[in-house]
Amino acid sequence: MKKYIIFDFDGTVINTNDVIIASWQEVFRTYLGHELPVEEIIKTFGETLWTTLDRLMPGCDQDEVVKCYRAYQDLHANEMVTECEGVKDLMEELHNRGYKLGIATSRTRASYEGYADRFGISKYIDAVVTMEDVTHHKPHPETATATLKKLGAKPEEALMLGDTKFDIACSNSAGIDSVFVAWSMARLEDITESGYDPTYVIEKPMDFLELL
Repeated sequence: MKKYIIFDFDGTVINTNDVIIASWQEVFRTYLGHELPVEEIIKTFGETLWTTLDRLMPGCDQDEVVKCYRAYQDLHANEMVTECEGVKDLMEELHNRGYKLGIATSRTRASYEGYADRFGISKYIDAVVTMEDVTHHKPHPETATATLKKLGAKPEEALMLGDTKFDIACSNSAGIDSVFVAWSMARLEDITESGYDPTYVIEKPMDFLELL
């Protein structure tokens, strides 16, 4: 029986897609002199900033670039970041049914807590793992296994929801049944073509209840 539900954060719980894309384009305009195709940015969803920089801007001053990225995001977050419609309702229903909920994110704890407080989800969450809590980030399983440990759960007792190939790979490699959420920008085809197959696919948050 599944008793523990783990959520990715960006693109799964809150819609940060637009501000992430805009922040990256600001970085690319500033340091490369041009923007990159949006499709290339979407493929980075779920990575840490430093992983993306290693691939797309090798040799750059990462501290300087990250400062630029975060400054733009902080300036525009209030207007561009929204809730993923229906997810908080799902969390409330799961909480009321007695499920234990976790967050497994590659965000910093400070940025996660800022958004969680703003959108009122903290009261539903029993365990949080952020980028500071692990050595190896998604798609490595450590983020998922660390969340399981905080929840006191076994892999077979949990489900993990996410919107990117990094989430699905992290979940699968940790032995947790994975759920791809189709309300984000990432395409299921891109995930399966990368060799990662989610256990389940849902179109809307409340569809998740049917899996239980």
